[in-house]
Amino acid sequence: MKRLLLLSGPIASGKTSVSTALQERYGFTSISSGAFLREQLTARDVLIDRHHLQELGDALDIATRFSWLIDSVARPAIESQANIENWLLDAVRKPVQVELFRLHFADSVRHVHIVASESVLRQRYAERGEDQEAQYLSSLMHPNEQTARSLAGVADVVLDSEVLNPIEIADRISKIWEK
Repeated sequence: MKRLLLLSGPIASGKTSVSTALQERYGFTSISSGAFLREQLTARDVLIDRHHLQELGDALDIATRFSWLIDSVARPAIESQANIENWLLDAVRKPVQVELFRLHFADSVRHVHIVASESVLRQRYAERGEDQEAQYLSSLMHPNEQTARSLAGVADVVLDSEVLNPIEIADRISKIWEK
């Protein structure tokens, strides 16, 4: 049985670090919605930044009734590499996306939401470089970020990246398919 992990959480919660740990430790293959969106923006000659990525994702959600993430990103990746058993998508941002993945991929899907306190999230984001405070506050106010933060309520598991490091989170995730 293939395994498809959906990761969600606020900006700077540790999704990328957990994704890296899952890839290195458990052989998960990443499905990148960001790469797909960047290709689309490049083809349209639009600046590639967080704002435009979010806006394009929202427009595609409306245009496709949220199916673009499955139809244009996840399914093509999975079908093109049928030998891979462990997949992860670290960019679910809306409850409808989670629902559609569960509908299309059934028991192979697990959804993990990663959290941390606001002060830790802000500190981690600031560590990304100079002048990050304004970008963080702008991202924080975007509806996608607000919705992403609410996904804990529909997750199979919620893990705190202040308490657990990325490897510990990856280890716990690896066991969530066990019955």
